[in-house]
Amino acid sequence: MALENFFGLEGGEPMSEAAFEAFKERMQEAWAQIAAIKKEEKKQKQKEDDLLKILLAFVKDSQKKELTLLISRALEQNLPAGFILAMIMLENDELKPFVGDFMKQESNLRALTFFGEEDASMPLKAKIAIDAWMKGMMSQAEEYPQKLIKYGYDVEEIKQEDTEEQKIPQKTIKKILIQLCAFVLRDYFERMKIENDFDRLQEFSEFILKGIFTKTEEALNSRAFIEDKKS
Repeated sequence: MALENFFGLEGGEPMSEAAFEAFKERMQEAWAQIAAIKKEEKKQKQKEDDLLKILLAFVKDSQKKELTLLISRALEQNLPAGFILAMIMLENDELKPFVGDFMKQESNLRALTFFGEEDASMPLKAKIAIDAWMKGMMSQAEEYPQKLIKYGYDVEEIKQEDTEEQKIPQKTIKKILIQLCAFVLRDYFERMKIENDFDRLQEFSEFILKGIFTKTEEALNSRAFIEDKKS
């Protein structure tokens, strides 16, 4: 095959010089985008590896056996190390000096008062801490959205009523994440001497995680839509 036919138009006509230059320019832009994506992926991978090392060191040295067991099970399911670290930050202040450079949050945090302003059993200090904690998890969800959504759900095929063959996938937040989140909240409340009910904390944990996952998926879908429009 002649070179002009390889780059030719329909009918075997050779590509004009102007068209060929435009083609080369588009290819250069495409390769630059690919290189930038690979560079960012490498940077993200290094960051997650660093966070994983911190998390594994904590699991190895911590005396909180129940907590470390839950962390280990979450890691076994390939959940992002950064998200797990953000989740246990409320429980373990000693981690903050080590992860501060990796988990930067907004400086002007405001309490969202998920328990309500009228809830006198929840001190303002705790409300602010929990709000910051949730923002930290949301920040890490935004850092690793694809991985969190891919591995953060349990998917079960559910039969529709009045049908025998058609099934619909039903997604639920992984139980290990809900358990870990509730455990962290319970220990924090006990340390703060705040009365709590573990069943309620599990419900609240599921509520938090559903909100984080929903916002993460919405952001991913929006990003995909914008990229489709650009292409």
